[in-house]
Amino acid sequence: MNNLAQEHADHVFGAQYDDVRERYASELEDIKAMEQADRYEEEYRYRVTEAGYPDTLEGMYEYDKSWERTFAYAKSGAVDDLMELE
Repeated sequence: MNNLAQEHADHVFGAQYDDVRERYASELEDIKAMEQADRYEEEYRYRVTEAGYPDTLEGMYEYDKSWERTFAYAKSGAVDDLMELE
């Protein structure tokens, strides 16, 4: 193998150069981020369907709105008033 071919093989396969290593490291980080986003979406969709909402954009919207109403109710102090009645 001549020097030019060896240099190309080292560059492509051996990752002898910083730019190649950095590119591969960056691509690996991108892949990990995409996998994490996919796992989050799967878990979220599971929670939505387990709560009885359809696995659609509308179902996810309703699921989120339901939690917003729950948090607003809890913040309103109405729960504290109910606890005092007992």
